[in-house]
Amino acid sequence: MEDSPVTRLEVLITIMDYGLRNVLSKLFTKSNMPVFFFTHGYGSAKSTIYDILGYGGPKKIVSLSIQTRNMSNYILKQLEKEIDLSKPGTGITCTISLSSINSVLLKTLKEANENLQMGSEEVTATSKAPYHLIVSIVNTGYFEQVMEAAKAAGATGGTLVHARGLGSKEAIKYLGITMQPEKDLVLILAPADKRHAIMENITREVGLNTPGKGICFSLPVNSARGLEALLDNNG
Repeated sequence: MEDSPVTRLEVLITIMDYGLRNVLSKLFTKSNMPVFFFTHGYGSAKSTIYDILGYGGPKKIVSLSIQTRNMSNYILKQLEKEIDLSKPGTGITCTISLSSINSVLLKTLKEANENLQMGSEEVTATSKAPYHLIVSIVNTGYFEQVMEAAKAAGATGGTLVHARGLGSKEAIKYLGITMQPEKDLVLILAPADKRHAIMENITREVGLNTPGKGICFSLPVNSARGLEALLDNNG
């Protein structure tokens, strides 16, 4: 497959204050996004922090969508028109490249890209530094330990998503993981230069050899919005 903005596929992840859920839903629907999902999450900051920032609360709306890079750029531009991501506590968004996808979904995404009326405006996503999305999956109830370890290594915040764990006998045999029904999935967007330290701290405090039985991995991010506000606020 030719590697161009029209055929290159991405996942767009947005983590916003729960009060912005209708704005996101309307924006995605209006743009005829072919594949997108919404779920609830919870931020790591205490209630007093939200009072200081003057915006939002701990409950978050988490969205995940799949589209071409052209469509990602279009959505990011529309998002910036609707939401001021420079304001701390509003939210963050990032894009990550897909390595593979099935042919039926690929055809759907290409058709959606062709139908999207983007006009002649070009959108260039830039960032001061490359970012990585750190994903930690731990036994339920260990969210606070994950965030304490991450913040000690320079993370500015994270989002909790409740999930259900499913695993094979091989996972239990070779990794020593007992697949409890409930899991805490923690999403942390961080600068690349802090990624290793954050992941090492998380692994040490809530890794497989601890009661948290956690695993941790990171994904390279193509572009990010809203993180600068968090870094400036914590600088």
